[in-house]
Amino acid sequence: MNIRAPFEPCASALIVLAVALAASPQAAAQDNGGLWEVTTRMEMPGMPAAIPPQTNRVCAAKNRKDEDFIPKQSDCRMVESKRVGIKLTYQMECAGNNPSTITGEMTFGNNAYDGQLHMTMHQSKQTMNMTFSGKRVGDCTTPTK
Repeated sequence: MNIRAPFEPCASALIVLAVALAASPQAAAQDNGGLWEVTTRMEMPGMPAAIPPQTNRVCAAKNRKDEDFIPKQSDCRMVESKRVGIKLTYQMECAGNNPSTITGEMTFGNNAYDGQLHMTMHQSKQTMNMTFSGKRVGDCTTPTK
């Protein structure tokens, strides 16, 4: 019995998760940015809740764009994004071995944000949902680009 086979179409989803947890938003030049604690949860229908929530700290540039807080992998491109008040909605298309479409939204507060995204893989029609939240916990110095 090959245990890996059912999960192979999930590779894109796991890459998105890994990138979301490890990557910090783009930094322009060295500035005093904000240190953010980000918690990410992933759910996939038919997959046991074996992936516990992940919490990491990232240093975000002071002059970051809203889109810098959206978890994404390098082969994804933003198709549409729109901010109205405190809410940002977006859609991305991702290429690679398992092309996918991602839709999501984020709500920004005072030194905090909450978001969710829904990924649909084109070939397998599998889906993945991710929720994430961040809160500013201090200052930091962003690296030079």
